[in-house]
Amino acid sequence: MTKRKLKKLFREEYGCRPDVHYFQGDMDHIRDYYDFRRNNSMDEFLIDNVTWYDLDMDELYRRINPGLTTSGEQYLYYMLRSPALDKESFHERRELIERMERDSELRLEVQMILARLGRTRRADMCSAFYPKSHNPLLFFVYLLLCLAVPASALALAFVGAAAIAPLICFITFNSMLHGYVTRKIQTDLDTVNYSVGMIFTLRRLQRLRSEKLDKLLKGGYESLRRLKSVLRSGGVSSFSDGGMGDLLCSVLLLDLVNYEFLKTRLGSRHGDVFAIHEHLGRLDAAIAVASYRASLGEKYCLPRVEFDAENPYIRAEGLCHPLVESCVPNSIDTRRSILITGSNASGKSTFLKAMALGTVMAQSICTCCAESYAASCLRPMSSMALRDDILSGESYYIVETRSLKRILDSLEGNVPVLFVVDEVLRGTNTVERIAASSKVLENMARRGALCLAATHDIELCSLLDSFSLFHFTERVGEEEMIFDYRLRPGKATSRNAINLLRLMGFDDEIVEGAHGRAEVYLEKGVWE
Repeated sequence: MTKRKLKKLFREEYGCRPDVHYFQGDMDHIRDYYDFRRNNSMDEFLIDNVTWYDLDMDELYRRINPGLTTSGEQYLYYMLRSPALDKESFHERRELIERMERDSELRLEVQMILARLGRTRRADMCSAFYPKSHNPLLFFVYLLLCLAVPASALALAFVGAAAIAPLICFITFNSMLHGYVTRKIQTDLDTVNYSVGMIFTLRRLQRLRSEKLDKLLKGGYESLRRLKSVLRSGGVSSFSDGGMGDLLCSVLLLDLVNYEFLKTRLGSRHGDVFAIHEHLGRLDAAIAVASYRASLGEKYCLPRVEFDAENPYIRAEGLCHPLVESCVPNSIDTRRSILITGSNASGKSTFLKAMALGTVMAQSICTCCAESYAASCLRPMSSMALRDDILSGESYYIVETRSLKRILDSLEGNVPVLFVVDEVLRGTNTVERIAASSKVLENMARRGALCLAATHDIELCSLLDSFSLFHFTERVGEEEMIFDYRLRPGKATSRNAINLLRLMGFDDEIVEGAHGRAEVYLEKGVWE
C-alpha cells in the first residue's frame, strides 16, 4: 500500500469501531506486559482477575483496541488494568491522549511510522526484558560453521577433489542444523525481530524532529543511544521464497549467527528494550483512546478525579454502560455506600457495572461514558460473576467468601476501595446470608470503602443504617413486565416476581396463594 493510501486509510478508520480479529490465545499474549509488571510488583495497584472478568473488560478492551502494534496492544491492556492513583500519572495520560486528539497531522505521522513496525502477537516481549539463560558459545559455533563452507570451497582450489567431501559434509550438516534450529526458535526469532523493529521505529520517530513528540519520548531516546550496535546489525533476515537468499541462510547459517549476536546484545540491554517497548506502547495506546473517544461522539466526558479528597465520593450525571447499546443513563451523587434493591432484570447489575467501569475508565484512560463524572480516587474491586470451582471441589459459598476476604484484606491501602457486589453471600440460607452480609458490608463501609451493593434481601435496608437506599422498579403489563431501568431513591416496594408467575402461565391459585403467604410473612414475621 502506498504512503498516500495508508494515510487515507488511517483518516477513515480514526473514530470508527475497531474490526480486529483475535485468534485463540491472542489475549494471553496481549496481557504479557501486564503479567510481567504484576509478577515483578512494579505497580501499587492493578485490577485483579476477578474484577476484570466481572466487568467483561476483555470486551471493553476489544472495543477500544484498533490493533496497530504489539507494543500498543500490550500497553493499552496494561493501561486499563492500572487506574492512575496519583495526580502526576493521571495528568500525563490525559495530556498524551489529548495531544493525539488535537494534533491530527502529528498523529498521522506517528501512525505511519508505527504501521511499519506492525503487530507480532507471538513475540514474547518479556523474554527480551529478562531473557532466559542461553549458551553464548552458540554464536561462535554458528560462526565457525559459517566460515567452514567458504574455507572448504577455497581448499578445493588448492587440494582438488580431496576437499569435495568436507565441503559436501558442511553444506549438508549446516542445512539440516538450520532447519532444525529455526523451527525450534521461531518465537524467539519473532521476539528478536520485533525488538529490533521497535528500535528502528523509535529512531524514525526521533527523525521527525517534533518538539512535542521529543518531549514525550525523551526517556526512550536515551535507551536508543545505548542500542546503536543493534541498529547497525539490523534484524534477523527471513527468506521463505526458496531463492538465493534462503539458500545462503541455510548453508552459511547467516541468520542464526545474527540471531545469536542480537539475542546476546538485547539481553544485556533488557532494561533499554523494556523502556522502548513502553514508550512506543504508551504512544500507540494514546492514539487508540483518542480514536475511541471520537467514535463515541458526544457520549463521553472528561472526568475530574480528586486525588486528595478526605472521603470517597462519586458524582455522575447521565452515566451509561460503555458496552450496552442504547443504554438508559442514570445519575448518582453519593458520599455514602449505597444499597440497591429491585427485581431480576430491572437494571441493578448493569448499573453496578456501569459505576465500576466508569471509575476504571476515568482513572485509566481519562474517559467516562457519562454527561459528567467527578469522583475521589478509588481502587475498584468487585465480587459479582462468581461460580463453583469444580476442579478444586469448592462450593459457590467458599468461592464467594474467598472473594470477599481478598477485598477485606486490601482495605488498608492509602487509596479507598470502591467495592461493587451483586447479591452478597447468595450461596447460603436466608438467615445466615442476611446476618453475615450485613456485617461484612458494615465493616467495609466503616473502614473507608465505598460499597455499591445490590440485593433481593429487603431486610438489609433496615439493617444497614449507614447506607443510602436506591431501587429499580417495573410495572406489570397484560402480557409482559415493563422496565424503565431508572434508578430511584428508597427501597423497592413491589413484589413483581410473583406477578411474573401469572405472565408465564401459572394458575391463579398458585399466584394468589403466593401473594397471600407473602402478606402473612410481612405482617407477622413468620412463614405460614
